[in-house]
Amino acid sequence: MVERLRRLPLFARLSPEELADLAARIRPRSYKRADVIFRKDDPGTHLYLVLEGAVKIALPGEFGQEALVAIMRPGDFFGELALFDRSPRSATAVALEDTRAALLASDDFIAFLERHPGAVRLVLETLARTIRRLSDRVEHLTFLDVPSRVAKYLLDLAQASAPAGERTASSPGTLELNLTQDELAAFVGASRVSVNRVLGDLERREIVSIRRRRISIRDPERLAKEIRL
Repeated sequence: MVERLRRLPLFARLSPEELADLAARIRPRSYKRADVIFRKDDPGTHLYLVLEGAVKIALPGEFGQEALVAIMRPGDFFGELALFDRSPRSATAVALEDTRAALLASDDFIAFLERHPGAVRLVLETLARTIRRLSDRVEHLTFLDVPSRVAKYLLDLAQASAPAGERTASSPGTLELNLTQDELAAFVGASRVSVNRVLGDLERREIVSIRRRRISIRDPERLAKEIRL
């Protein structure tokens, strides 16, 4: 656990002794694909750090639909908002694939931030990125058509999913997403039928390839040209 924590940006600057202290307070937990980690309005008791796998953060609708807010990958953390204001969870978290996470209780997390002020800046930067991402998403939903939104979010998700040293990679086969068409439709705010039509057109033109729960971007440069502002 100490070595896993050392690879996370939030804890990378801690000394071995501090990491050992933190690791002793963390509870690892595994989730199967589609397991619900927490639901909207649940009490916020833990911070979650993704060690392996992927987690989707979504806002559930009244009639079973959902708005996909974010996909968290190894190195990302989530659930921190409820720890700061003691409010119920603002969204639902579900494992997109078999996932392993580290859970840090609220009191331990706050005590950690008080002892290590440098970590506060990283947390604030993460919150700022979240706010900026949501603001960008409102802009895209307002001004981009469905094909442009699909292309934009495929590229954004592929970049976020790539290892840190490969986030500018553009060679075919390197940008592969574990994402269903239903999840993509929820993310771009469109119907599954509309998204299926867009993906079918992209696949016919050999810009993407589609398999079960997999969307591979074959030509990122051509996909980027599909975004019409």
